[in-house]
Amino acid sequence: MNPPFFPRGAQGGYALVAVLWMVSALMLLVSALVFQARNELRTVTAVREMAQAEARGDAAIQLALRAIAADMKGFSAQRSLDVEFDGEGVRVLVTPVNGLVAINAASEPLLIALFAHGAGLDPATAQTLAQRVIDWRDPDNAALPRGGEIPEYVAAGVPFRPRSAAFEAPEDLMQVLGMDLETYDKIKGLITVDGGSARTNPLAAPFEVLLVLAQGNAAVAERVAAARDAGQVQVDTTTLMQEFIDQSSSSRFRLKAIVPVGAERAIVRTVVVDAAPPPSSRLPWVVLRSERALGIDGTASVAQR
Repeated sequence: MNPPFFPRGAQGGYALVAVLWMVSALMLLVSALVFQARNELRTVTAVREMAQAEARGDAAIQLALRAIAADMKGFSAQRSLDVEFDGEGVRVLVTPVNGLVAINAASEPLLIALFAHGAGLDPATAQTLAQRVIDWRDPDNAALPRGGEIPEYVAAGVPFRPRSAAFEAPEDLMQVLGMDLETYDKIKGLITVDGGSARTNPLAAPFEVLLVLAQGNAAVAERVAAARDAGQVQVDTTTLMQEFIDQSSSSRFRLKAIVPVGAERAIVRTVVVDAAPPPSSRLPWVVLRSERALGIDGTASVAQR
């Protein structure tokens, strides 16, 4: 049987089609390689910019710490410093930790106020979370009426269990039964694990903490903040929750460096320090906690982040 016969013109046409297919495939391959290379370049550039911004943030924090060490009394209330490093302006927000809510020591009523007025939860949910926070940190295995110990965590099918010990980092709150990311994100700027007092100093507190102490009354919180920020010698705090007010000083500070990255973005570098460590440390200050840098859009509402 003879093989099929194709005219010379038809054979040339098939060859041309094959060549065109190969050229198209090569063009697609080249396009894919170019796209991948551009993505890798963007990634490398972003990583480099992040590393440079973190370094500027760390440098600005060190400069701010020098100012704190030179005049600690001048930082008894929350302050912001504008620091210039390597030709770039960096804002550092300095907050004494005694102006925050200490989740390892706060009582149930203060925790309820934190969740109700700091996170906007309804009173019943706020009380439930407050009691679960206490059950998570206390050493006993007896659950409060709305709280939760190991049996409640097992019944809920969650992987976490109460530690029956202190919170080691603010993020530990995410292990508390019923805590979600939205609630945590609203209060994470208002809390600390580096303070041991069950009370809060309103003269050192961010406005959002004043709002908690004022039980959600914005007018009261604004009045206290205005008098404090104006430098009044005697600030009337009688309209706040008196049982949770403490006006003692603290040598521990949370510093947040807000570093611009381009026109519309910034990173936040956060550390917690003790600016008066024991003499045995031989250091002017000690870093207690360093948080991973956080990228944000713009620099608004940084104090809550």
